Order: sequence, then C-alpha cells, then structure tokens
Amino acid sequence: MVRGFFENAREMLTRVGEIHVTHKTSNPFSNWNIVKLAEEVGLYLVEEAPFTRADYPGYLNKKGSGRKCNRTFRVGKCSTYKFAKLPLELLVLDSPY
Repeated sequence: MVRGFFENAREMLTRVGEIHVTHKTSNPFSNWNIVKLAEEVGLYLVEEAPFTRADYPGYLNKKGSGRKCNRTFRVGKCSTYKFAKLPLELLVLDSPY
C-alpha cells in the first residue's frame, strides 16, 4: 500500500516538489522500511524530522477501522520523512536562488 502511494505521488511531483510522510519509528513500525520503499520507486530522502504534534494545530489522529475507529490513539515516537524526485545535492545546485 505504501509503495503504491509513493509510485502515484512521484508521478504528481514537480521537479522541486516534496512528499511528506509521517510514520511511527518504533518497533514493529520501523520494519516497514519507509525510506527503502521510497528509494525503490525513485524517490530520494531530503530530510527526516521528529514529528511534534504541536507543530500541527488541529491535528487529530484516528484509528483506521473497527469498532473504535473514531477514537484517537497514542502517537508515540514518529518521524516525518520528506522525499523528492531529485537528490538534495541536485536540487541545491539547480536552485535559482
């Protein structure tokens, strides 16, 4: 599912656009290998930043399905991964600034 998202999102990116994905980094979620999945479809990691809920006013997470799908859950340790079509070095060299 995540790989399919990356494939489709990559097609929509402009030359300097980014895809941001926030994902849990603790076990077992770290086994998803988010960076590797992105690299497999030609995306490059620009930055991995710790996710801080306070940076997103109004953020409210919900469970995905089931009887309690309208309830929130403990976010825990997460990172926001930022990906681009080009490696960061090329984006900087190609920048008009």
